[in-house]
Amino acid sequence: MTRAFRLVPLLLLAVALTAGLVSLPPRATAAAPFTPTKPFANAEPDQLDFLFLSSERPVLIRLHLRAGDKPYTAIWEAFIDRLFAWSDKDSDGWLSPAEVARVVPAQTLSFQIQGAIGAGGNQAAPFAALDTNKDGKVSKEELRAYYRSGGVSPLRFSVNTSQAQTARQTNDSIYRRLGRPSKGKLTKDDANKMPILLDRCDENEDEALTVLELNTEGDGENIYAQFAFDGGMAAPQPTDSGLSQIQPATTATALASQVIARYDANKDGFLAAGENGLDRDFVASLDADKDGKLSEREVEAYFFRQADVVLKARVGAVDTGVLGLIAKVGLINKTQRAEVVNQDKLSPSLAKKVKKVDGDNLAMELGDARITLQAMEGSTVGGRLQGVKQFYLQQFDAIADKDGFVDRDKDKDGNRFIYNLFTFADKNGDGKLHRKEFVEFLDLMEVGGGAFVTLQVNDTGRSLFNVLDANSDGKLSIREIRAAWSKMEPLCKKGEGLAQDDVPRTLQVQTGQGFLANRNVFLFFGQNQPTAKLPSARNVPAWFTRMDRNGDNDVSLKEWLGSEELFRDVDTDNDGLISVEEARAFEAKKKPKK
Repeated sequence: MTRAFRLVPLLLLAVALTAGLVSLPPRATAAAPFTPTKPFANAEPDQLDFLFLSSERPVLIRLHLRAGDKPYTAIWEAFIDRLFAWSDKDSDGWLSPAEVARVVPAQTLSFQIQGAIGAGGNQAAPFAALDTNKDGKVSKEELRAYYRSGGVSPLRFSVNTSQAQTARQTNDSIYRRLGRPSKGKLTKDDANKMPILLDRCDENEDEALTVLELNTEGDGENIYAQFAFDGGMAAPQPTDSGLSQIQPATTATALASQVIARYDANKDGFLAAGENGLDRDFVASLDADKDGKLSEREVEAYFFRQADVVLKARVGAVDTGVLGLIAKVGLINKTQRAEVVNQDKLSPSLAKKVKKVDGDNLAMELGDARITLQAMEGSTVGGRLQGVKQFYLQQFDAIADKDGFVDRDKDKDGNRFIYNLFTFADKNGDGKLHRKEFVEFLDLMEVGGGAFVTLQVNDTGRSLFNVLDANSDGKLSIREIRAAWSKMEPLCKKGEGLAQDDVPRTLQVQTGQGFLANRNVFLFFGQNQPTAKLPSARNVPAWFTRMDRNGDNDVSLKEWLGSEELFRDVDTDNDGLISVEEARAFEAKKKPKK
């Protein structure tokens, strides 16, 4: 091939680049100009991206969230389209100013689909806020954008850190009661002294400790105020879970700045291995110039890679159709709600730390954090707002005429609950509201109650109480208190003793269609704390069950109704507690031999 022919492809490429027909990817050469880009701008309809800043490194988590067999956004879009059709009186595919006057405002709609009665008022949605392109009419896309900006969106994402703050409070109480400062360490000797706390804090004398008892003094007065102040300053409280959602418009530069702010201990604008615990392999994988540290530009490259962990969660009704019918009769396994999509492609460091627990639950160990993800059906359209609907219809029937109509002008001083919704429910805009029309509107609001997906993150913090509470029943039994050091010792990182920062963080993530079916599923501290029932043991003597008044599957001398001598006979290991096994053995010994 001649030199001229060899130059032809290069010349064609140069022309294409000049004309903008071909573009090279960012960082194609070290000298190439770089413009901050949005690495997540072309997300799939079901895609959500999250950045978790763990104790060791950033972790990019991608979640494909689906409602049934569709992207989570589909159920919301279908609902908004129904709202559009409700207001589109002439069915021309556009909303005129007169039709927009009947559009349910975002705030009112938010209240209605949550079941709030009489909230939101009867003010119309502002036309200017909907007609963003100023063409004098409103499209479906503009109506969707209006509701998104008004908080009625396909995803309700929330992070609750209140339990992390309570965990810190309870930790401080335990440390100080054992004579250690909140920034100190608990040793084996300290752990062995924990049974003393039963004598000091067991207010209801059930031989178990709750968070509330640890944080109060007999009269119910909270003691945390005296423990939280060192040198006149309040102890710092955790407010950031470290998990944040990445919006599609976020630039790589903004994300890199967030990472550097978290790990840059010496504030020089670069990241080196070991800074704030930063993983050496993570630094090496991005260190393009091999200088042993990461610049902002090198950190940006991380966000153009594949996600570290790719998950899928399915909410709402998933066992539908023929497959659902077969699953119900047990011929195939139940549909899997939660799964790790890239399980076979996980890095060696993550492969053992990202696990499937069962069909609905996943677990991840990221640095010193333990994250669980639970996918559930959620509270969809099935009757959640039936009580609200019945209330409104009772109010309507009280003022309707014999033909089932309420006239806005004639009865304008009537029931305010009805008139707050009158304009929006009057589908044909004739100034009269028929009962059938009102029922249809209320049914539409009920659909809205399940037309979104909730993703709730509950940061329970570094809870020593939860570490010791082996059966997660919300209280520490005598046996759990005695076993404290066996739970604490494996967590100690530096030298003897357990510092509060040694306790793993726990984040519980739940997702479901509409509102979560069990909104109090997490362990809430305080007076409203649920008490988990211990699993019932089989073949337990009736006398044991009657004596075990606190339900901890042990009978103490205080609970024992017989003589102390007989208690000693049954308590064969002499630990001061009669276990289920000891009770069974005692009964077996009483039976005559055949």
